[in-house]
Amino acid sequence: MEPLTVRLPRINPAVTHMDESIIRDMTRVAEEAGAINLAQGFPEYPIAEELQRAAITAIKKGINQYTRTWGDTLLRAKLATHLHDHFGLVYNPEDELVITCGASEAIMATLLALLARGAGVVIPEPIYENYLPAARLAGAVPHILTIDPFTGAWDPAALDRACAKAQVLILNTPANPQGKVWTRDEIEVLAEILKRHDIVLVTDETYAWITAPDHPHVAPATVADLRSRTVTIASFSKTYAVTGWRVGYAAAPAPLMAAIRNVHDFLTVCAPAPSQRALVTALDLPPTYYSEMAAIYRSRCDLLSTGLRNNGWRTNNPQGTYFLLVDISDLKIKDDRRWAVELAHTRGVAGVPGSAFLWDGLPHEDRPSDRRGRFLRLSFGKGEELLLEAVQKLGRP
Repeated sequence: MEPLTVRLPRINPAVTHMDESIIRDMTRVAEEAGAINLAQGFPEYPIAEELQRAAITAIKKGINQYTRTWGDTLLRAKLATHLHDHFGLVYNPEDELVITCGASEAIMATLLALLARGAGVVIPEPIYENYLPAARLAGAVPHILTIDPFTGAWDPAALDRACAKAQVLILNTPANPQGKVWTRDEIEVLAEILKRHDIVLVTDETYAWITAPDHPHVAPATVADLRSRTVTIASFSKTYAVTGWRVGYAAAPAPLMAAIRNVHDFLTVCAPAPSQRALVTALDLPPTYYSEMAAIYRSRCDLLSTGLRNNGWRTNNPQGTYFLLVDISDLKIKDDRRWAVELAHTRGVAGVPGSAFLWDGLPHEDRPSDRRGRFLRLSFGKGEELLLEAVQKLGRP
């Protein structure tokens, strides 16, 4: 009897050349090696007591079923007030906000809603790892805007050329991994280019509250006339140290939001109900919560960067986020992913290799990846004791 032949379904090409998240893969490596995990952005920061109580209360009160698809009504109303009072953003919670399963889902829903197959999307490099997979699943064509990972310098003429072939620009500010906080002057230049080419701006402002004192976050939708063409995305995860609660949001003018909500509806239905209700309480925290948090992370940044520099490493000076870049270009590393794994096993510290954030270092269908060592991303979201231990373990280059 002939064996039954089963024809396997064709896999979407956008998926076949995706890597596993290198950030999360390095967490696995850290666990296997027993290394200090400075790879994934787990914030080692206390969750506010009132926020913990609010989560428990929500569960006990039975807030465990689906919320409105667009998000808990109370949370959307409170979020609209929060965005206005702290960042000058004005959005109607009824038709201009959606609560999502983290900023990751907001990015996916937004790009699937805005990008038709073959449309162009401009993505600044270094690239946070969620952007390219979302763009590729939409069938879009990426155009890369290179930003110096250590100085933050970029070329407006290069952006102008890229926008001539695109419909959407993604802007990450404060930027992961390099910590660049875009200034108002820079955003005004960007606004002129976007207006000239009629481009929609999608911002990822997840680290808006984690910036250096002399580099305050500027919400791009408040600059010039950008509000009418901007989707503002952010997350509650890092600000309130609740990365596992999976709650983020997108805000946009109603015509754009209607499309984003439609995609969100069929991706996840809604974000976790108890988490949403608890975060209403988070938005009532006093201004001192945010200033103290930012100061603590800045102190940790100084601790890690000073320790590494004293040991002979070169680092950047991040303006925001809780990530530090270590320059490894002088080490002449041919495969930085293999090197990062070896580092975790031999020196006991796990970071993310820079090729995970660079266009040439990512998977491509038509050519091999370029994984020569440029930088290593380390998180200073951990406590001071662990950061000091990491400095000691890393030693000299």
